[in-house]
Amino acid sequence: MNDLPRFIKIGEERINVEDIASYGIAFDEDEDRYLYVSTKSSEDMFQYYEDDVEFDLDEKISEMDALFLIR
Repeated sequence: MNDLPRFIKIGEERINVEDIASYGIAFDEDEDRYLYVSTKSSEDMFQYYEDDVEFDLDEKISEMDALFLIR
């Protein structure tokens, strides 16, 4: 069972955690805050704007930090 892929759900998408290259909080030119997630297999970056999603960006970053950061 250890060889099964693990996914994280962000909004309506499920992203393979092994495929995530980077993530974080950013601001666009209008100072709108968003969560970005870039993957190894896609040239596009997923962007989740704070005003457009039904989840809290800070909670999602904390969830991702728990998966990826070495403490």
